[in-house]
Amino acid sequence: MLVSGALKTVYGTEFGYFQVSVARVILLLFLSVIVSCQQQESQPLPPLLTVGQRQVTLQQFERELERTYPDISGLTAEEQFQLKGQLLKQLIDRELILGEASRLNIQLTPDELDSAMVEVRGSYTKDEFSKILEQTGNTEERWQEALKLRLLTTKVSAAVLTQVKVSDKEAEEYYKKHRDEFRRPAEIRARQMLFKTREKASEVRKLLLAGGDFATLAREFSQSPDRENGGSLGYFSAGQLPLEFDQILFKLPVRQVSEPVETSYGFHLFLVERKRRAGLRPYAAVKDEIIAKLSQQKEEAAFHLWLENLQKSTKTKINWDLLRVQPE
Repeated sequence: MLVSGALKTVYGTEFGYFQVSVARVILLLFLSVIVSCQQQESQPLPPLLTVGQRQVTLQQFERELERTYPDISGLTAEEQFQLKGQLLKQLIDRELILGEASRLNIQLTPDELDSAMVEVRGSYTKDEFSKILEQTGNTEERWQEALKLRLLTTKVSAAVLTQVKVSDKEAEEYYKKHRDEFRRPAEIRARQMLFKTREKASEVRKLLLAGGDFATLAREFSQSPDRENGGSLGYFSAGQLPLEFDQILFKLPVRQVSEPVETSYGFHLFLVERKRRAGLRPYAAVKDEIIAKLSQQKEEAAFHLWLENLQKSTKTKINWDLLRVQPE
């Protein structure tokens, strides 16, 4: 009995220790699995796009995709993949340009950006321009980003490309081969004034008939935004202005002030300053225009060639698997 009790005590104790040891091992294994799973879950995805030292994550790409194509859910998986591929090509160009700007330490100053924003907005106020952006499905932030990229691209282009030149001979040859581009329709140059009432229009017309200057009186009395320019409408051909304008202006003799004309805008006075027949614009009048056009074409061609060569020399990697639409 003593031996049996002793054995029971010894074996019972060892077996209990063995059970505790196994339980500890199982617990440790369980905890290690949990930690491993947590590490896997928190591990970030690899970059979707790598261009040299620059990277674009899947999240960044998806935000850009939503901005560019707000709703592609109605497309097939293959169509969505093609759209994503097109956007990726645009992003590669963008990252190449931004990378080169960084390498060359090319930056935009606040004054450069402000001046460009004012130029693009034109005569619109900031609130009016914001409404226009909203109507077109855009935002001021996104518009500013696009503007910054355009300005940086211009500065990079100026830094990496030699200045292109267009000779007089090239301009003349272009003119001879593209004469149809320089044929103009019949045009007139005119001025206008706008009033709220017919009575006011008639009153100012009397001042004009008495020898008053149209531009001067337009600045003083007209309600139209062009009053700052003396009511000038510049040169235009039929169809460029509202039809109700054309019906009066193209029948009005030169230097003759119209009767008050009612339109949906109010009451107008018109003055035709000059009429120009349809015909071919002379080379001397369009030479600078041709040189500017050919210069722009050469600059764009040179820039695209530079961008292609830069892409060939820059290591680019796309994780295409991340773009595939995952089955639900």
